Amino acid sequence: MGVKDQTVEAYLASVAAGTPTPGGGSVSALVGALAVALTRMVGGLAVGKKGYEGSQEPLRGLEERAESVQRRLVALADEDSAAYDRVVEAMHLPKTTDAERAARVAALQAAYRHATEVPLETVERCVEALELARQAAEHGNRGASTDCGVAVLLAEASIRGASLNVRVNLASLKDEAYRALAEARLEAELAQAQTIGHEAMALVEGRI
Repeated sequence: MGVKDQTVEAYLASVAAGTPTPGGGSVSALVGALAVALTRMVGGLAVGKKGYEGSQEPLRGLEERAESVQRRLVALADEDSAAYDRVVEAMHLPKTTDAERAARVAALQAAYRHATEVPLETVERCVEALELARQAAEHGNRGASTDCGVAVLLAEASIRGASLNVRVNLASLKDEAYRALAEARLEAELAQAQTIGHEAMALVEGRI
């Protein structure tokens, strides 16, 4: 059952259960979706309101983009669990003969690569979430500035959480060229997140 099909209580129980999934990667993606939801609220509270006439066009763009990012992050919460399950399945492949061992290694490498790509996309989408929160801090309802601050903090936590999963899975990959590219992508996203996060929180603090 997917995240969106469960109650909050059921999802929390599944995370708390003594099973590997859903774990930190899934939770990071879902927290990112919550960050976007808060951002949408902050923006929505300024739509059509007096005093925000100059922000209506940016707010319309924010809502359209945010809805898409939120939906994708919810999907990534499920994809992350599935990616780790695929790693576990590969680990349990037979390894008696040379052919079986070779097939197992190939399956593991493919699974680890996929398990790297999923949280890496979570990082990328959460950097988008952070940028959306920055826009909401600038154009959204001033009375909801603290909510926007929470969105910023949640997006930053999601980025850091997902980046840990990227790193741990990269460590198991033998493809040095891919590892270098993935590490470069991650570092670029983290640097961008740091800049946007500082800007966003400065806007929030300035409105409190």
